[in-house]
Formats: sequence, C-alpha cells, structure tokens
Amino acid sequence: MEISKVFNNNVAVVLENNEEKIVMGREICFKKKIGDTIEPETIDKDFYLHNQEVLSRFKELVVDIPLEHLEIGEEIMDEARLSLGKALNDNIYISMVNHIYTAVVRAKDDILVKNALLWDIQKFYKEEYLIVKKALEIIEKKTGVLLPNDEAGFIALHIVNG
Repeated sequence: MEISKVFNNNVAVVLENNEEKIVMGREICFKKKIGDTIEPETIDKDFYLHNQEVLSRFKELVVDIPLEHLEIGEEIMDEARLSLGKALNDNIYISMVNHIYTAVVRAKDDILVKNALLWDIQKFYKEEYLIVKKALEIIEKKTGVLLPNDEAGFIALHIVNG
C-alpha cells in the first residue's frame, strides 16, 4: 500500500482501491515518506472512514493522541458492537477516544470532573454503562490510570450517541 500522508511513526494514510484508508501499527512509518509502501502484515488496525468530515476529524486526532489511546478506543468499540449487537457510528470513535485521552490527562493532574447524570446513566443505559466499566479496566491496564465511575458515565454516553 502506498503512503499518501504520514502522521507519525505509527499512523499513515494510504490509498487502496482509490479510497483513503488510515492505517496504524507500531513504527510502520519509521523512516518512510509519501510514496513509500507499507507492507500489509505490519498493519495492526485500519480504518475506512467514508464521511469526509469524520475522516478530517480523525486525521487531526491521530496527530495529537498516542497510539495506545487509539487502540483503547478500538477495543471499546469492538466490545460495544459485540455486546450490543449493533453497528455504531464512526463519529463516536473519534469523540470517545478524544474524551478518554483528555480524561486520562486530567486524572494524572488530579482533576476530577463530577458527572451529575451518573445515576440516570446507570439506570437508563445499563448495558452501555457495564461495557464501559469493563473499558475502565482496559484503560487502566494500558495507561496505568484508573478513571472514576463518573468518567464511565461520560464514556457510556458516547456509546449511547453512536
């Protein structure tokens, strides 16, 4: 696959069948530039975002957010799709990953945000909240930061909106 844009060592845009695709993997772009190729076996994740607005937002996101957070978001999306048995909108991946990243940064700085809707979220969106409770374990495992239940409520709303 030919590189059409390099974001960082771990993320690039490639063209496949005249469609842009974002690919991720550890060091897949190390010492590479536009026009070079990426071998398919080095790719961990790929994204086809058919909506141009979503694609633009995703491109902005991958520049600022570490690969681990993008992987966390993908794991949570996979768990949500599997548990709920529903397709989810691409837009929520972007907003959820951005939220998780900022929540981890806030938690490291001991800034906690209270979720006034937590009780309602737990009551009305039980499935989504339980998915995100599992997700908090994934986040802690990959970042070393245990987010509070308030954040689980906020993240659950991203899934509900998707």
